[in-house]
Amino acid sequence: MSQKTDNKAATSRHPIVVILGHIDHGKTTLLDYIRKTNIVSKESGGITQHLGASEIVWHDKRITFLDTPGHEIFSKMRVRGARVADVAVLVVAADDGVKPQTKEALEAVKKANIPFIVAINKIDKTTADIDRAKAGLAEIGVLLEGWGGSVPCVPLSAKEGKGVDDLLETIFLLTDLEELRGDATLPLRGIVIESHLDPRRGPAAMIIIRDGHIKKGDFILAGSAAAPVRILEDGFGKPIESAGPSSPARVVGFDAVPEIGSEAITFSSKTELEEARAALEQPAARENTPADIGILVKADVAGSYEALVEELRASVPADLPVKFFDGGVGEVTESEIKNISAAKIPFVVGFHVRMRGPILDVAERLHVSIRSFEVIYEAIDWIREELKKLAPKKITREDHGKLLVLKVFANIPAGRIIGGRAKDGVVPADAQFDIVRQGETVGKGRIISLQRNKVAATELRSGEEGGLMVQSSRAIDERDILAFYYEREA
Repeated sequence: MSQKTDNKAATSRHPIVVILGHIDHGKTTLLDYIRKTNIVSKESGGITQHLGASEIVWHDKRITFLDTPGHEIFSKMRVRGARVADVAVLVVAADDGVKPQTKEALEAVKKANIPFIVAINKIDKTTADIDRAKAGLAEIGVLLEGWGGSVPCVPLSAKEGKGVDDLLETIFLLTDLEELRGDATLPLRGIVIESHLDPRRGPAAMIIIRDGHIKKGDFILAGSAAAPVRILEDGFGKPIESAGPSSPARVVGFDAVPEIGSEAITFSSKTELEEARAALEQPAARENTPADIGILVKADVAGSYEALVEELRASVPADLPVKFFDGGVGEVTESEIKNISAAKIPFVVGFHVRMRGPILDVAERLHVSIRSFEVIYEAIDWIREELKKLAPKKITREDHGKLLVLKVFANIPAGRIIGGRAKDGVVPADAQFDIVRQGETVGKGRIISLQRNKVAATELRSGEEGGLMVQSSRAIDERDILAFYYEREA
């Protein structure tokens, strides 16, 4: 973001820092130590699955951190976090080195055009190899200080806290050069980085303030969702009266769940807000086509919903007629179950949402497959396996020999009795065949029994003659060619 302003009222603002890196490299453990919290133990499987923000004070200096998930599914969250931030910290484990999400995180930083610092974590482990991690970074174009480049590098142990002060000092040294400025006298201009449906308080959104301020009594518009600002909290969920540039602020009580990535603006009156919203709103076209397979996704926060739907869409085989029904944030409702039951084969996937007994009863009655998950890739695996069962079987044809029909002896209820000579390969006794007449396929059939020299046989080789009892879709004539083949599932 690195926002600068020429407004005379602008003052310096504190940095917004995004923590990026591969799964299990210690991003959230690092933030735990800095914030003195224990987020890791609260996340399913110890994996961050939401985009969060928090503001801390270090040596009387403020700093806002964004924590992004490392799992590949959450790529959009990493990109969004990088675009909001002033500087990035790329966390690389000293015992593991560069991994797929390390490279993806680096791409997000480059696209956002923000400076970054490399934090080589887990130096406390006996298998740590800092030089190997640095060499791996050099291979993907990250040239560190002391390794022929200018990218700052801080070895640390997030678990023990060793090197964390050095990292924070490096962040401030880097951002001081950016001369970050913000004007707290202006109305809010921010971005929604996460949103969810609070079961007790209604739709809520976490907003990072780019410029201006927000206070209780304002009216806020985030995308097309609006709210009077009555409940305002910081990144830790504590009530606050106002928030200014670079700070995270959670607003509760929107009339809909705000779309993540949308711009948030405040107004002094409800009339001004409604006028602005009316100018932005456009009628949305709704899909109303029947579906063979229906999928409905519900999640606790908008970022997870977005990531899950995107990954599930990518998992659908091209030859499966799948429709994604409108889902979103919050618990599954009875009306949603009834709506998706219109699909021939309906699935409901919940992520971090409760499935109440009455909902499960309705789903069972309407034959809707419904599951809730705490770990996102388990939800994806379930749908992938279910769709795999429904995917059309791929049939391959294996051609064998041909038979020239020399004589048609009889048509009896059990089948047709014919005589013929094998040519161009082997005629198997259990194969199917096409009836080819004057170069065109005119019917199909299969062998019931095969004899060679009036003795049961398993095949006729090229040049051999035999008698066959066959079943066919139409009559067989002398001089027809029977082309034999097997059909097998690929």
